[in-house]
Amino acid sequence: MTTHALQFTLEAVDDSAVMGQSFLAVDGTGEPAVAYVIGTAAGAAVRVARRQNGHWTHENTGGFPAGDDVRISLGFDSGGVPHIAYRDGDSGNAIFGTRRNDGWSLEAIPTQAGHIVRSAADVSMQIEPNLNDPPFADTPTVGYRDTFNGDSAAVARKIGGSWQISDVDAPSDARTGLSLAFDSSAGLRLAYFQGFDDGSPVIPQPLKLAQEEVSDAANPDPPTFVNDVIDPDMRAAESVSMARGLFSKALVAYSDVRTRTVRAWSGSLGSEPRIEVVAEGDDANGPRFPSAAGDPHQTLFIAYLDNGQVVLARRGTSGWTSQPVATGDGWPSLEFGKDGTAHLAYGTGTLMYARGTLSPG
Repeated sequence: MTTHALQFTLEAVDDSAVMGQSFLAVDGTGEPAVAYVIGTAAGAAVRVARRQNGHWTHENTGGFPAGDDVRISLGFDSGGVPHIAYRDGDSGNAIFGTRRNDGWSLEAIPTQAGHIVRSAADVSMQIEPNLNDPPFADTPTVGYRDTFNGDSAAVARKIGGSWQISDVDAPSDARTGLSLAFDSSAGLRLAYFQGFDDGSPVIPQPLKLAQEEVSDAANPDPPTFVNDVIDPDMRAAESVSMARGLFSKALVAYSDVRTRTVRAWSGSLGSEPRIEVVAEGDDANGPRFPSAAGDPHQTLFIAYLDNGQVVLARRGTSGWTSQPVATGDGWPSLEFGKDGTAHLAYGTGTLMYARGTLSPG
């Protein structure tokens, strides 16, 4: 059987005091856009870069993130309108933003029962796929930790101009990562860690997976979720990423700073889920900050940072294999276009973009 490797071409996106994390999304035309953080005289700021007609444009959104430790989310609706979500640096609130004709419009998400704005953490957003399935088609959907309520996990959906809040899990005293993803049929999942990391190898910090229960589409009541522990052996979690848009599979990539490993939890219809070590190291420089994605053929990929290198891992018939992509020191963000092109953003101090296509290896 012929194996194939992704061949990457690299280009610089922005060198304006770019900080570590980024989030890449592909728009309806198959072009990449990246939300990221830059340093300014007023502090860290949220910026969005878009590649159109072979050129990059850059625009500050007017938002100031809480820090560089949790990814900003970026997504497009079916009309090509970009949206962002992140934690505000001043208030600690979950912020949702939309690009209007006259610039970015930002608003705080009312986390408490949809009426009161309280502080949030680990904000993760995706626009629900438009499958002609009202009332949720094209709905902004934001997962977060409600820090006012003991770090309970929750989901906010904006329907008809109002935010609808659903509880996902009970309070857990954790702020260690949450990732929200829709599959190809608009099924909603959240991956997150539960428990407080005190640096001890004894105290568990299990990885959990919550799935939305099927509800009556004609009834827009807040959805309900069921959740399960999928990796009980985690002890020092750092970050988590769930692949979006998969058809019959699920992929969660996450890092353990105690064992210096990147792990993958994957499941598919008709088979038992499995936990695998994708990469392991022996120092503080890696492997870290995984970004999970699947291509149109349902092949599973994870990009991660390892000792100053951006690395791409692929799940084949015999397990995970990795290939170096480029030198880098900022969080990578990976997504695939409908044509199978890989899009990867990462940092070197400059925001970089890598476009990958398949060719015989």
